[in-house]
Amino acid sequence: MRHVLLVDDDPELALAVDRQLADLGCEAVVVGCGEEALRLLEEDLRVDVLLTELRLPDIDGRELAWAVCQKRPFIRVAFMGSRIPSEPLEPRAAPVLIKPFTAMALANALSEAVPLRRTTRRTG
Repeated sequence: MRHVLLVDDDPELALAVDRQLADLGCEAVVVGCGEEALRLLEEDLRVDVLLTELRLPDIDGRELAWAVCQKRPFIRVAFMGSRIPSEPLEPRAAPVLIKPFTAMALANALSEAVPLRRTTRRTG
């Protein structure tokens, strides 16, 4: 069973994705902002995959992913959003789900989720 930390500020979409995750046999913890996600990671919460919206009200989903990487370097990451991001993602291999998405697309993204490594991030 995969343990997923789902971060999305839209409660209806988060509920729909949570149901899809449950149907896929995943256990999910749902939060509405990046700050809540980071606070949860301070606790002893098991997380295999971070599934985060790219555009959160308090922090960019990419920045959240890197902050999570600092705390838990082996968590795998997948992104979701309402459109394809204009800027390339790092790592480029991280899956991006475009909303709305099917359960099959979600299952594929969870399988393809990649861990972020500090050495792969480019600055400048």
